[in-house]
Amino acid sequence: MKKLPTGERIHKRDHFHDKRCASCWQSAEDDDHLFTCIKRKSQRKNIIKQINILKNTVDPVLCDILKEGIMAYFIGGCVTTTMLRIRGQEGMKRYELLIDEQIIIGWDNLLRGKFTKQWKIQQKAYTTRMRLKNPAMYERKRRKKKIEEEKNKNKSKQKKNKKNKTEAFQSFFQAMVPVIMEMWTDQCIDRNTPVLGGRIVAEYDSLMKKVTQLYTMREMVLPEDELKIFEEPLEEKLQDTNQQLKKWITRWRPVIGHSMKRMKEIAKGNSKPIWQHFTANKPAKTIVTRRVTKRNNTRPRKMSNNPLTNVYNRMQKKRSSSRATIATKRRYTKALITTTYTKQGKHRSTSRDTTVMEVEEQTIEDRFGDVPM
Repeated sequence: MKKLPTGERIHKRDHFHDKRCASCWQSAEDDDHLFTCIKRKSQRKNIIKQINILKNTVDPVLCDILKEGIMAYFIGGCVTTTMLRIRGQEGMKRYELLIDEQIIIGWDNLLRGKFTKQWKIQQKAYTTRMRLKNPAMYERKRRKKKIEEEKNKNKSKQKKNKKNKTEAFQSFFQAMVPVIMEMWTDQCIDRNTPVLGGRIVAEYDSLMKKVTQLYTMREMVLPEDELKIFEEPLEEKLQDTNQQLKKWITRWRPVIGHSMKRMKEIAKGNSKPIWQHFTANKPAKTIVTRRVTKRNNTRPRKMSNNPLTNVYNRMQKKRSSSRATIATKRRYTKALITTTYTKQGKHRSTSRDTTVMEVEEQTIEDRFGDVPM
């Protein structure tokens, strides 16, 4: 029910659509206005008639509460104030919970089939009271109903599936659905049926939307063009005839489009690049790339600083077999040793034949005082 394309709901999607009721043209057409419109008196009377029919089988007090609540909703009055008047009557204490729960749910939702459970509970309590009050009359009514049901069974023997027995308030809502459907059908007819001069009115509505849209571009054109094109306010312009509005649209619509393009070109010419606000002459040397550098983990590490490479030769990258290559030891040449001696200011003897005295001079004294023999 609350998803119907009413005038207010369509106006939210398209602001050019008129949200007023097409039947009364007085207020906005929403979900509640379908029931409260002044052109729907006959449908409201049909709903009240269905409540009066309920009095034959339902508790009369429940019918009075239902009737007062729905009438207050139709009129647009305060339902809470109406229920206060009902609560003041004698023997209404047992119905207070029903009234409170239905106010919370909403009487507008009652017309959409949302009844509180207290309606069913209070109706069962009413039938129990009537049975205990006059059992003979109750038994007579029950027998009469049973005979009628048996007659109906004989007529409908072809039906195999048995449906659950409909309750009183469920049957009331089922009787109310065609009335609500009739309301919505009449509303759609009033909105879509052509009337005398309806073609002219429809043409004026479309022209009015176009002119209003062009007037929204008033601040986007050049100042000198604005004075020529929009010389009249929008309210005065909409009072013109359809022919005058057509001439104005065909004359000024291309001018407005060209003026908007010129305005954009001038705005671009007068604007500065953003880097000129921070640097003097040249833009900042910043290169932004979305390329993610991947680290090449397969590249071998350099082994030049490893102490093992100073002694042994590294193996070749590409070798023919799984055998390791023979590492050659580095030989220290005599020239390297002699240069180190000369740098330190010492003399190195090249001869290997030395006397005993020279060897004794070269030995280091023992700290324990032992003299070589």
